Amino acid sequence: MRILIVDDDESIGLYLQTVLAPFARCDGASSGEDGLLLFRQAHDHGRPYDVVMMDILMPGMDGHEAAETMRALEADMGIASRDAFKLVMITSLVDDANVTRAFFKAHATCYLVKPFDKESVLDELRQNLVL
Repeated sequence: MRILIVDDDESIGLYLQTVLAPFARCDGASSGEDGLLLFRQAHDHGRPYDVVMMDILMPGMDGHEAAETMRALEADMGIASRDAFKLVMITSLVDDANVTRAFFKAHATCYLVKPFDKESVLDELRQNLVL
């Protein structure tokens, strides 16, 4: 399993990589633009990510825009929805507009609310069949 973690807070990215390392190979990006670059490279090399964990609030391209662009790229490549990556949104935002956009526009699998701990991350990912 391959996981891409996109978060502008380096400590969150490193924490998630440490928590998820026993389950998957994890790569990190600190911006939506960098996340898209890694996402494209993974597809170009025939090794796409199984899971993308995406922070919503980031400077430049935010997580919504990056995730929606990734979904559009998969559609352009002819990847069926059943074979698409699982999207986990990461944020401190739990308002209706952000939750709705994450689930209905980017087709998020689940939503992790900061702050979180190892047990809550693993429970949420297992409960939603990400791990």
